[in-house]
Amino acid sequence: MCQGLREISAKRKSHPSVTKSLIARHQRIISLSSNIDKFFSFVAMIQFLWNTLVICTIGFMIVISLGTNMDGKSGILIQSIFPYILVTLEAFLFCFAGEYLRHKSRSIGDAAYETLWYDFSIKECRILLLIIVRSQKRLTITAGNVMDLTLEGFTS
Repeated sequence: MCQGLREISAKRKSHPSVTKSLIARHQRIISLSSNIDKFFSFVAMIQFLWNTLVICTIGFMIVISLGTNMDGKSGILIQSIFPYILVTLEAFLFCFAGEYLRHKSRSIGDAAYETLWYDFSIKECRILLLIIVRSQKRLTITAGNVMDLTLEGFTS
């Protein structure tokens, strides 16, 4: 989509059929993102609930191991750190995919704005304006429609 917008800008001319095909492509991207979110939303919610349960259990094991006077404290700590890292990495991968989708949806609006729209006819400018307005609604993947899977959500 961004490449098509850049090609229009490079040619300095646009045809209504080209801009209409870009609108159709943008609509397919939006519907694909919606379908991905519908599919992954429940899966991501279950995954994050499971990861939270695993992290709490690992934390409980660490606290229990620190409170005992056994010689195997370091063994329990080492056994607990590896699963914790893997669970955190799994959550990071989900959030990274959501961040990537969010960044790409933002780049569509930026590419439409960066075209040489002032060289186009009024009808074509309106079509580009529709693309810009539609791309302002960010495409995201959510976890059960509770939180967006972004790097900001991961760090919080």
